Amino acid sequence: MKQTISNYIASAIVNGNEVELITRDKRYFIHWGEAGKIKAVQELLTPSGRKPCQATAHKKFLEAVEATRYLKFSRL
Repeated sequence: MKQTISNYIASAIVNGNEVELITRDKRYFIHWGEAGKIKAVQELLTPSGRKPCQATAHKKFLEAVEATRYLKFSRL
């Protein structure tokens, strides 16, 4: 049985929205949602479908943090 290891890298809360950068099995993921309630998970990939380098993952995280200024997660 394969063990999944997740590492928390960074988190930001903007206007009640939370964005987290996580690594799992050497892949990068962004977790989006209201503060304390993750609603969406997005894997970071290059346009060709490969894993990005660490610098690119951090850049995408900062872009996601900027995007949360305009997004609002709420119940439907």
